[in-house]
Formats: sequence, structure tokens, C-alpha cells
Amino acid sequence: MMLNFACGSRIHKDFENIDFYPINENIKKINLLQVLPYNDNTFDIAYSSHFLEHLDKDNAKKILKEIRRILKDDGILRIVVPDLENIAREYIKLMDCDDNSFKHEWIVIEMLDQIARSKMGGGMQEIFDKVKSNNNIEYAKYIEYRVGDRILEANKLQIGNKKITIDKMKNKILMKYINLIKMLIPKSIRNEVFVSTSIGERHKFMYDRISLRHILESCDFRDIKMMSFDESQIPNFNTYLLDINSDGSPYKGISSIYIECRK
Repeated sequence: MMLNFACGSRIHKDFENIDFYPINENIKKINLLQVLPYNDNTFDIAYSSHFLEHLDKDNAKKILKEIRRILKDDGILRIVVPDLENIAREYIKLMDCDDNSFKHEWIVIEMLDQIARSKMGGGMQEIFDKVKSNNNIEYAKYIEYRVGDRILEANKLQIGNKKITIDKMKNKILMKYINLIKMLIPKSIRNEVFVSTSIGERHKFMYDRISLRHILESCDFRDIKMMSFDESQIPNFNTYLLDINSDGSPYKGISSIYIECRK
């Protein structure tokens, strides 16, 4: 059995796909920060992409220990997260370059926006909108190279199922309630007190190959190995099209860490 946790919209039928807020009936709704509803030694494979960075380190350890519990002995965990080292090296390279044009604008956003973001979409969405309105192909190609988003493709940013569900209604009611509470705070300091991002939108930590290895070791994972987007110890992994697109390109661009380990 294979588990895809915090799957978002990137799923495959051969996996048990779970998330906080499932976008369709092929995904199970599970609170990933509670004890997972699986017996010990259930799964051969566990996979997650761009989830761990949305948690503080205590909660990251909590979910990793739960994943280890439900993995079979010698089971494989594959984790994908944004790569702080890659982003930092690109930033330094552009700082030393006389002609960095839009690339400097993007790399600063890539590094800081999702940590310092105070409104939904943040600086990334502003750049996406600008690039789309100007049809800036060169800028769009750089963004795709960095993080995989193909923003000039129609409906690329409209991921998921637009069907109204009870969960979506609950979330809308919750956001309306929060907005009413916000109105009680003086407008001059409102943005300092409240952050208007959606749940799970902000990053709370950034990993490099060393810090990711350390947190995995602290949860008693072993045989930790760096991988590329198209390399895995999981049999036939590329056929699932989770880290790779059908054209062979990396789904998350070149700025992610791919790491595998065993229980």
C-alpha cells in the first residue's frame, strides 16, 4: 500500500490520498496533525510534496513520527520541499549579476513571500497577474524553470473542483466570522494583528539538505538519500506523475529537495 499525505490536487489512484481539505471524492479528509487512522506497519510507501514547510518544526516532527509508525519495516518515505540552499544560491548569483532584470524580483519573492505573506496570494499572485497581463513569455519561462508553474497556460491557477461542498461552506463561514472580528480592530493596526492568508498558504520553515536530514534522523529514519525529481527507489515511481510531468519536466521546477529514507 502507498500513502500520499497532504496530497492537494496531485494524486494517483494507486495511492491512498489524504488531506486536510479534500478537493474531490478521491481524497480522504484527515487531520494530519492528529493520530492517523491507520494501524502500525500499514504502508510500504509514504509520499508528500511541499507540505512539511507549512508546519513549525514541532508539528513537522509529529507528522513524521506518525508516518514512521504506519510504515512497514524497510518502508520508504519520499519527501519534497522547497530548497533553501538552491534559492539562496540563485539569489547570490543574481546579486552578483549586472543584468538581473525580473529575475531578482522573482527570487526575492520565491525566498520571502510565503513566509512574510500577509494577504492571500501575496507577491507571487501579483507577479503571476502581471506576467499574464503582459504576456511576458521570458518571465513566465523563468518562473516555470524555478517552481514549475506554467502561468500562461489557461486555467493553470484554477486547480481543483469548484463543486460546493460542506467543507467549503464551513470554511467560508469561518472566514466571514474572522473578518467580522477583524473589523473590531482599528484599521491602522489591523494588518499587524491579523494575517489574511488562507490556512496552509504560509510557510513556517525552510529546509536545506542538512536540516531536512537532521529532522528525519531525529524521527529515527535511516538510509537517507538525496534524489532528483525523476529518480526514486520506489518502483515505477515516475509512472505516477507526482514529481514529474508527462513531458518529462519537473512538476515543481528545479528549486526543490527530493529526499528518500527508510523506516
